[in-house]
Amino acid sequence: MPPTDRATTVIARLRRLRRPEQPPVGRDLTIGVLLFLALGVFYLVRLLSLGMHAWAGQVTDGTADRTADAQLGFTWHLMGATFGFAALAALLRARWTAAVLVLAALVLSTSAAQQQHAWDRGHPAPPTPLPTWYTPCYSGSGRCN
Repeated sequence: MPPTDRATTVIARLRRLRRPEQPPVGRDLTIGVLLFLALGVFYLVRLLSLGMHAWAGQVTDGTADRTADAQLGFTWHLMGATFGFAALAALLRARWTAAVLVLAALVLSTSAAQQQHAWDRGHPAPPTPLPTWYTPCYSGSGRCN
């Protein structure tokens, strides 16, 4: 018995739901570039506002450390969100948008790595404590090997 027209219509709808059609390349690329620019503007405005917060605090009471930590956290979170949006774009078959968002996430990861490096250099780990049996060697003390 051949399938009815209604059954083929339902199957066709389910196939479209399962796999959306690919958007035109021009629209896909335009959306990707606009999202890239929007992310860049959002990132720069947020970092500028955090920098102004540090400037207004006159960097006397640890404001610089809190601001640098906030900038670093914001960069990591925005990078994660950008990768999430890239995955969503890939699921929607918007290849160029996904590629542009992955590029934006890579730029953000580079910025985050640089900020993390600066944070680690500015906040070194404390030195390991000396053993209790250790006696310092002073010149002329007679206790040096």
